[in-house]
Amino acid sequence: MESLFNNLRLFGQRIQQMWTKMNLNQKVLTGGAILLVVLVIAVLLSRGAGESSKYEILYAELSDRDAADIVAKLEEEKILYRLEDNGNTILVPSKDKYDTRLKLVAENLPRGKEGFELFRESSFGETQTDKKVKYQEALQGELARTIQAIDKVKAANVILALPEETLFSDQETPTKASVVIRTRDGETLTPKEVQGIINLISNSVEKLTPENVVIVDQYGTLLSDNLPSELGAQTEVVAAQMAMKRAYEKEKESAIQTMLDKTLGADNAVVRVNAELDFNEREQVDEKYTHDDKGPFVRSEEIIKESGTDTGGNNAAVPGTDNNIPQYDQVDDGTGTSSYDKSSKTRNYELNKTETVTKYSKGDVNYDRLTVSVLVNQSSSEQESLGDTEDEKADKIRSIVAGAIGLRENGLNDINLQDSISVAFIDFYTQPEPEPVKYSIFNRAFDSGLTPWILLAVALVAIILIARRREGLQLAGQTGDGSFDTLVEEEIRLEDLIEKALTPEEKEKQRIRQEVDKLIEDNPENAAQVLKVWLADESR
Repeated sequence: MESLFNNLRLFGQRIQQMWTKMNLNQKVLTGGAILLVVLVIAVLLSRGAGESSKYEILYAELSDRDAADIVAKLEEEKILYRLEDNGNTILVPSKDKYDTRLKLVAENLPRGKEGFELFRESSFGETQTDKKVKYQEALQGELARTIQAIDKVKAANVILALPEETLFSDQETPTKASVVIRTRDGETLTPKEVQGIINLISNSVEKLTPENVVIVDQYGTLLSDNLPSELGAQTEVVAAQMAMKRAYEKEKESAIQTMLDKTLGADNAVVRVNAELDFNEREQVDEKYTHDDKGPFVRSEEIIKESGTDTGGNNAAVPGTDNNIPQYDQVDDGTGTSSYDKSSKTRNYELNKTETVTKYSKGDVNYDRLTVSVLVNQSSSEQESLGDTEDEKADKIRSIVAGAIGLRENGLNDINLQDSISVAFIDFYTQPEPEPVKYSIFNRAFDSGLTPWILLAVALVAIILIARRREGLQLAGQTGDGSFDTLVEEEIRLEDLIEKALTPEEKEKQRIRQEVDKLIEDNPENAAQVLKVWLADESR
């Protein structure tokens, strides 16, 4: 590897040496030849891209079995095709794309994972065991196709372990499921998505619990083992509550900041709000009983009255000596009369009852613990409208803030504005002005207004070079000497090109400058005398 790098470095140095030895004419011709080669390669590549664009994807992400069946059908129909992505993607000519798809659909291709369509055909002599196996395969196929409907999942395979039913529950083997998922390139499943797949499978298979579902990706990573626990779920709840709290604080800060900016000017006040939200779920039931002013309210009343007379005889022997001793017999006619009168009254009274049910929603603001901090720029001139003293200004700002966030000092809550709203006047820190950036020669050249003119001059030089090359080719054709060496060795002077791009006035100035330079080189003493005379004339 080091020798390769050394060879490349030596090759680069040789090219650099050859380039420095070339004159301007050679550099122009060499650059044109390289540009021509690049254009030819680009044209060839564009043609190849256009040729490949005539093919479109017929099916992508196919299984090996479906790809083999489709290729066999295409060869049978003598349809041109191309394979990509290790044979999992099939391309056909654009004009044959939809016709080919219809032909393949008629042949039930691609089949993919087979589901409950396995039961459309039944074979004679199929046993109960065969039906169970077919049902298991169909259920596995349906679950795999359902999981593949997720955007991040490229392919999925589900294996179910369905135990035999037994008469005794203590001898039953739990149902288990294993899932292998192949995600798309650069995609990863989140814990929530993995938990969703687990719940999908466990609710689709009888007697399958989420704990008995195992999910593995194409790299062998156990995805079902990294799911958030109850603590993780609580953490998500806390994060949501903190987000709600911060959103409320941001809203109130914005409301106060806009009012203070209109009052004090922009960047003359800083506001921070700290709120405490109640996320406890509560429900309060109040019962209130009232009495009727006109008298008691009778809900119900029941009155029972009963009266009558009872007449009859008693022929039975009565215990005692009068009836049991013969010598003391008494005469009894056996007749008698009795009467009775019975009554009862039941009265139920009712009071007026009012029942009020109050449900407190989560996220209510505890205004007694709501605090606001306001920093005001001491050097701001707009504070004069708030008051004369600092206390008057602070009280005015407190009233503005309290109205913006809904704080009431005499409301239901025990709120003191001086404790809830803090106002401080300080001198704000000002950022020092940065030092001016020192522009380099290149930055000045690009930022200068002469840049378009410079570019125009470069374009003119290029046009002149091309014109001179054409003249050289024509002269070479007339003289019969048109070899490449003759054209290359002919050097173009940069001064001649610049002179052609100058105006007549600039050419005159350049001629005078050349004469002065020549005078200085030939006779320096006379040139010095001339300069002295010019300086003396200017001083006058």
